[in-house]
Amino acid sequence: MGSRKNPGRRVRAACVVGALTLAAVAGGTPAYAGASCGITGCSSEVNDSAYSATALKNWCTSGGGTGDLTGTKPTCTVDNVRQTTYFLSSGGGHTPYKEDWDVLQIDAGWCYKVHFIVDFGSDFTKTYDRRGTSAGYVKVSDNADAHVQAQSTSGCP
Repeated sequence: MGSRKNPGRRVRAACVVGALTLAAVAGGTPAYAGASCGITGCSSEVNDSAYSATALKNWCTSGGGTGDLTGTKPTCTVDNVRQTTYFLSSGGGHTPYKEDWDVLQIDAGWCYKVHFIVDFGSDFTKTYDRRGTSAGYVKVSDNADAHVQAQSTSGCP
């Protein structure tokens, strides 16, 4: 199953390179937003699997990188943006474009295969096995898109 790339990925990459160059010439460092899109773009989630999935707005901690998992549900408000969930329908459901969605929920009792497309980094795939345990929550950084490729309750895809 092929993954779908964010349609603005090349434009976003060009803008980021330009902004970083401008920041370096100006002698400053670029600012990063908390609950909104950063200089590298917006994080997003896409559900290419046969079952529904859920995204959350805020990661709630300053640490971690794309693909990191926590068993604690993020419930915070960041930059006056309350924690919100977004339903991802099967077969291509996508978080809204130009909005920052930082978390993919891995449902309790399920195993997910997730492919991460990372601007300015290496793309990679991870399997998250939450069968026999509580839900998990995966960070998706502003320079990444998380694609749920498959889900199963009987084994890991």
